[in-house]
Amino acid sequence: MLDAATLRVAFALTALTLLALFLLVTYRSTRTPYSLWWSCALALFLAGSGAYLFDFTPQQVWANPLGNGLFVAGAASVWIGARSLRARPLHWWQLVAPTVVIIVVSAFDSPATNDWSGGPLFLALLSGLIGLSAREILLLDPGYSRTRWPLFLASAALSAYYLVRLVVYLIDGPRGAVFVEYFGTQTTTLITMVLLIVVSFSMASLSGEQLAREMGVRMERTGRELAEAGQVQRRLLPAEAPGVPGYDVAGACVPSGAMSGDFFDWQHTPGGLALTVADVMGKGVGAAMIAATVRAALRVTVPKAAPADAVAAVDRVVETDLVTNEAFVTLLHMRLDATTGVLTVVDAGHGLGLIARADGTRELFRSSNTPLGVLGGQVWNARTYQLCPGDLVLVFSDGVLDLFDGTLDSLSRAADLARSAAPTAQDAVDSIRRLAEGVELPDDVTVVAVRRMA
Repeated sequence: MLDAATLRVAFALTALTLLALFLLVTYRSTRTPYSLWWSCALALFLAGSGAYLFDFTPQQVWANPLGNGLFVAGAASVWIGARSLRARPLHWWQLVAPTVVIIVVSAFDSPATNDWSGGPLFLALLSGLIGLSAREILLLDPGYSRTRWPLFLASAALSAYYLVRLVVYLIDGPRGAVFVEYFGTQTTTLITMVLLIVVSFSMASLSGEQLAREMGVRMERTGRELAEAGQVQRRLLPAEAPGVPGYDVAGACVPSGAMSGDFFDWQHTPGGLALTVADVMGKGVGAAMIAATVRAALRVTVPKAAPADAVAAVDRVVETDLVTNEAFVTLLHMRLDATTGVLTVVDAGHGLGLIARADGTRELFRSSNTPLGVLGGQVWNARTYQLCPGDLVLVFSDGVLDLFDGTLDSLSRAADLARSAAPTAQDAVDSIRRLAEGVELPDDVTVVAVRRMA
């Protein structure tokens, strides 16, 4: 059999190779706590084997206690890594305490002449720490990993081996024939090296599964947060139609995902109503955050300013944020005088509003302005339209076009569908909403309808 020094060199080279593979492949790709702690364990085993090479030299007085401490720290790292699989907290004493104890005990056990200084405690700590890691693996959910049982059996077998080694050590002594033959340094190094190789590859698989599990948990948490944010956003939309004598008003927003970059809003004004439909470039959380900013600015500005002045003020407020985020917002803002039926419209690059007249004709809202955030300081143009009894105002977001063929001709088809649905504004909105809810949406769909009844 090879001598102990040669086997320790082989063990160190094996640990170094596995450490390089683990750091450069497994830990680099997964960054899981388990792969990190197993890498630490390999590094400590490598350093411990290096320290033992100084046995039977004058440096043994410090090298032997240090080697014991490094090996015990490696076993503690294996235990801590196993605890991370169950998301158990890390306590500093779990690594430091056993390491310090074995170094101190070994230092007081004649390390200059005794190459087994602190031997009983060393064997007991290795058996106990590896046994604790086997326990953590056993306590994992049965479906946690395909490598759960091989890892448990390997860890339990190594723990049992060190326990039997401790018993034989206490009975036979480190120079006894039985201990040297079956539990000496050569035999133990070979067994540990083989198990280290086998377990390391199992650890790589387990680290990947831990990463997948953590990603699943994060995705589930993110999904819940997005769903909650979407609920908040939907609750910010008008909950009920405004009561304006002689007019029927309704609106709906169907998001393509958890959150929407569209919004609609209305507010009572002296003698009438202000209505807004806006569409932020893009979709998802970013677009929803910008939409919330624009809505808040409108809420503050609209009641006390004319339509063109209100849009100009909002543009000034959000321009910096839009430029910073390389975004823009199309917006159509309307002010209704309920007494006269005059509708004042400012169209900021939206272009998807019209009046379906009672006589069957259509009048599109003309846009002469660019979206918010495109041109700072532009002059905002307001146009007026006269609503007569039976007229229906319809404003869409561009997601409505995707419900048909995606061209501007879709605007006319959407208006036909809404107009033919039923006489109320809510029925007109519901016709578009039902169509949107029946398909997978590439973009958010928003529609607002205002019908003059008398």
